[in-house]
Amino acid sequence: MWPLMTIFSNPVRLAFCSIAIFATTGIYLPFWPVWLAAQGITPAGIGMLVAMGYFIRILAVPAFSYVADRIGDRRAPFIWLSLVQFVAMSAFWLADGFWAIALVTVIETAAWSPLIPLKESLTMGWVTAKGYDYGRIRLWGSLSFIVLSVAGGMTLSSFGSDAILISLMGLSLVLILSGFLLPPDPRKGAREGQAKVSMQSVRALVSTPSFLLFLLAASATMSSHAVYYAFGTLNWQALGYSNSFIGGLWALGVVAEIALFAWSSRFVRHLSPPILIIIGSLAAIARWSLTAIDPHWGLLILLQCLHALTFGATHLGVMHYIARAVPTELSATAQGLYAAVGGGIFMGLVMLTAGATYEAIGAYAYLPMAGLGTVGLTAAFFLRRRWRIDQI
Repeated sequence: MWPLMTIFSNPVRLAFCSIAIFATTGIYLPFWPVWLAAQGITPAGIGMLVAMGYFIRILAVPAFSYVADRIGDRRAPFIWLSLVQFVAMSAFWLADGFWAIALVTVIETAAWSPLIPLKESLTMGWVTAKGYDYGRIRLWGSLSFIVLSVAGGMTLSSFGSDAILISLMGLSLVLILSGFLLPPDPRKGAREGQAKVSMQSVRALVSTPSFLLFLLAASATMSSHAVYYAFGTLNWQALGYSNSFIGGLWALGVVAEIALFAWSSRFVRHLSPPILIIIGSLAAIARWSLTAIDPHWGLLILLQCLHALTFGATHLGVMHYIARAVPTELSATAQGLYAAVGGGIFMGLVMLTAGATYEAIGAYAYLPMAGLGTVGLTAAFFLRRRWRIDQI
């Protein structure tokens, strides 16, 4: 395995890790609720389990991200956490009933949730150090999401819900391999002789008004995907769409996302991070408002293309805000705080209510998601005016 690390360039190794991470996500996001439903979990229970995972991030992600900044190495924590994640994913075979599944969910999510922030922070570290094109590295992850979401739909139709868990266990092994193949943290040599990151510097970061506006804008817009992530597949199944078509819908959104990432270097040169988040939040308002009315399949296809903006543009805004506005030594911590607030507090609270809301009003549960897009839009406008004022 180690000779492979000298054969492939750093961008290739980073892209392979993106493939491993988002291939896993390509199965998990669309089809994990289906596996949970097959275990007898109700829609409200599914919402609680998914929300529980997001709340675990509130502690796990900042903690491991801070450790990575303290030791100046994001690769080693990634490897250890990926090993724990595989063991936990395997334990779902033994989990029987809501509370057993909930216990395994806590462990698996605590190990899984820091992996993306650690990898993204490591990638942006190399982007900043060597001028790599972030979008070209990240698009391979989106491509793997497409392939696995389509394959997941066909596999589910052919082999049933158990194939979902088997697939996730296999992908966890690929994730472990990708961790060993990651390039070293570019900060390791530069950190020698420097003072370690302290809690005082973290407090200074979180007390900066522009950083708080950034957290609100990006978190609200990203959490507006909650109903889509948790109940998009179930809602489309209820409307009579086939599993293969549903997998194609998930894939289509990511195809549009890939197109944006492929050309992202042109956009990020001319559009500031706040503008990118503004674009994403405007698209979220339109996308979720129209999805709530159970649109014709033709319009639904067009709405899925807006994923390039609701997720893609917002994500680019997040990555480049942290790279431009946050000190390098705090980059993993900033990624972790964003994941904790956006992927933990915001998404967790929304998921906690999404199950009951979807159970009560069906597709109209998307309307509150459009409201979150409005919150994100408002905060992003203020961020645009403020972010260059503050010196973090």
